[in-house]
Amino acid sequence: MPLRKDLSLTMPNPLRNVPNEIAVAQREREVPVAWRGDWNLMQYVNNYTLKAAGIGFVSSPYTSLWDRIWGVTPIEDLPKYKALYSFVPYIQSSIDVRVNLTTSNGFVLEGGTATFRDFLEEWIESHDILATMRSEETDALVFGTSYTEPCMDEDSSRVEWLKTLDPCYMRVRQDCFKNIFGYAQLTSYPPVVFDPEEIYRTLNGVKSWIWENAYGTSALRSILHVQALLDDFQVDMAKIMKVYTKPMLVLQCGGDGRPGEPLPWSEEQIQELLAEVSAREQGTDLAVKGDVKVTAQGSMTRDLKAEWWLEYLERQRGAQLGVPKIFLGELEGSNRATADIVMQEFITRLRMRQKHRSGVYETQLFPLILRGDFPDSLIVPDKIPKIKWKPIWEPPTDIKMSRVIDLYNNLLMGDKEARAELGMSETVEGNLKPQQPTPAQEPPQGQDDSLNRFDVSREPMQKAPGMPVKLVRASNGAAYLVRALP
Repeated sequence: MPLRKDLSLTMPNPLRNVPNEIAVAQREREVPVAWRGDWNLMQYVNNYTLKAAGIGFVSSPYTSLWDRIWGVTPIEDLPKYKALYSFVPYIQSSIDVRVNLTTSNGFVLEGGTATFRDFLEEWIESHDILATMRSEETDALVFGTSYTEPCMDEDSSRVEWLKTLDPCYMRVRQDCFKNIFGYAQLTSYPPVVFDPEEIYRTLNGVKSWIWENAYGTSALRSILHVQALLDDFQVDMAKIMKVYTKPMLVLQCGGDGRPGEPLPWSEEQIQELLAEVSAREQGTDLAVKGDVKVTAQGSMTRDLKAEWWLEYLERQRGAQLGVPKIFLGELEGSNRATADIVMQEFITRLRMRQKHRSGVYETQLFPLILRGDFPDSLIVPDKIPKIKWKPIWEPPTDIKMSRVIDLYNNLLMGDKEARAELGMSETVEGNLKPQQPTPAQEPPQGQDDSLNRFDVSREPMQKAPGMPVKLVRASNGAAYLVRALP
């Protein structure tokens, strides 16, 4: 294997992917030997595989060697995250709101070479990249990482389509210096091995820690305990509701056999009655013999005050997911100023996600697409177009139009900018509606129309008889007749 100093000289930042020739050499030299001939390693796999999930290991036997072959050892219960997203409506709605607001409005390309920009715009439009972005962003928020394989044509190396991969079965093969040698997909044996350039990924909450640096951080990690308490509360409340609809009964069967008292029941009679009572459903009647006394037990939770506990747990969960309640159909009682601050913080989170995705596409996906269709061109960062995201949230059309018109009238925006801001083309296509001429305003009865006109090309007109006026000359030589104050 190459030394660390050799890798640092050729490492493209910030991806930290090792050069392709080094990755191929490592895969050919280490991976087949370890998977097919190292029986100690296979015995460890058989003994310490997590049978419930079918993935992951308790600890790595050969540290850096293991991580380069099998990938960094997972510490997360990824199937648990998938279950939370799939079966908890609040979590699924919160994730979907963040994903839709981050990606659905799309982006435009600007800068770079015009040829590259036009080609990428056509490629993005024809491959429905918005659907791929939604899948990637969902995986990144739920699992911490999304993995996408650009599927290429074997003959021309063109990127034909993008395939998102299940993060539960993906591993990052890197060494102790965090240099990435590739990826492994654990859906079969031997696992499918990918070189660094064959996969691009987006991460959420990257940190310097070993696991979080390789796999990111799930947005659901910090609410695992809170959600478990909410699940327990839900189960307990279901039991309490059954107590109200089917209360517990105390049955006094028979007597002690004294004169005037019923005879005692046998054990068989008691068990038979108990079985019938236990099978009783909610809202059904109960018929017993005359020597049986039935007493219903009141619920011990009648005066239970649990609202504060439920509100605390929901507040903790909502603080982490960070979605304003208005997006989840809950009307808040906060004022306008508070709502604006919450919205600004929420939009900032989404823009950070957009910024990370822009970097991934501009440094990994776009160069890969261009190299397949322009093999003879020099593809450098300056020639690659940059992503400009469309606004995440926009005001209603009438408010937006009023704001644009005000900016245009105050000479703060040009006509092309105004039309583009409103989503219209720069030029007017077709015929405009003919404008009706404004009729001349007739002067009021008894008023001389000459008072409403002036001519700067000659001497001022004679003053109207009986009307006090004053002659005023401007610096440019123009003369005006102004009505004089009495």
